[in-house]
Amino acid sequence: MRGKINKTVLLLLLLSFSWSLAAGERVLVDLDTAILAALENDLSFRIAVINYEKNKLEQEKREANYLLQVSRYNELEMEISRISMENSYRNAVNSLINSVIKEYADLWLAGLDLEIKEKSFALEEMRWQEALKQYEIGDLGSISLLEQENSYNNAAFNLEIARDDYWQRKKEFSRKLPTVEGELELAGLAYIEEWEISEEEVMEIALENSTELELAQARLLLAEIDLERAELSAAELDRKIKEKSLDTARLELEKSREELLDKIRQSYYQFKQAVKRIRLSEERLKGAEERYRLREQQYAAGLITRMEVLEYELNLLQARYNYYTAIAGYYQAENNLRQNLNLQTGVFLNE
Repeated sequence: MRGKINKTVLLLLLLSFSWSLAAGERVLVDLDTAILAALENDLSFRIAVINYEKNKLEQEKREANYLLQVSRYNELEMEISRISMENSYRNAVNSLINSVIKEYADLWLAGLDLEIKEKSFALEEMRWQEALKQYEIGDLGSISLLEQENSYNNAAFNLEIARDDYWQRKKEFSRKLPTVEGELELAGLAYIEEWEISEEEVMEIALENSTELELAQARLLLAEIDLERAELSAAELDRKIKEKSLDTARLELEKSREELLDKIRQSYYQFKQAVKRIRLSEERLKGAEERYRLREQQYAAGLITRMEVLEYELNLLQARYNYYTAIAGYYQAENNLRQNLNLQTGVFLNE
């Protein structure tokens, strides 16, 4: 069964989506909500929907005109037109979903990066203040003091850049959502469980659902019919041209199949690599959490300085950033694989 956009389900989801927040409240948005809001509000996509509906009406009109001259050839032409039309619409949906996933993940990660830059600045500020005191009592030379001052200034600059980047991304992302009163806040990224699917299953689904193969097969049938017609009444030269067209159509089908399988293999490989990156980054995050916990205990016992604790906290934040980066990569990898298989997006929207 080929994956198609279920417009009825989508419309019900959109109708159920509403904003009911008073001014000044935080607007909590998860990825599901963001995708649905974009599908409802994005102007380019709304144009694509209207064009799709118009094309469907034109398709119905052409089919009605063919009622008086029904033939297998005309039916195949109509089928090719229908597949191409639906494929174009599906690509518009996929393109928008991909865009929202990337912007959502980038905004969430930009928030984490801002937190890292704030903590890094705080650490450099502490080091700078300590360096000044050491310089005043003669324990630190002017060159070392200048180096620490440069590190402090770089941290301040990086913090300002991260802050500007975060707010710019937030502003751009908010444009995909309905106008609301309140402060936008993302629900975050979560990894619950991976999509369990084998490479053999992926290949089977790809061959069954591929619109590229479906189009190539339909064009091959058209070429066969063309040759049959030519053999009945066409000149010898015309018949040979039709034979070449049929040979080309056969090779195009074979090429489409090979290209499809290569694309799916690559997509599946990226998906499995995304899973591995999550597991690896999760292990590193757990290690960073444990090290930070121990350092906090040491600090509470008076064994280390606050600056040393801050260093391990910064390491923990970086490990957390890497973990969520891996989750974002998994979102994109799974979504890409599903789209290549012509399956509905499963990580975010209910099918």
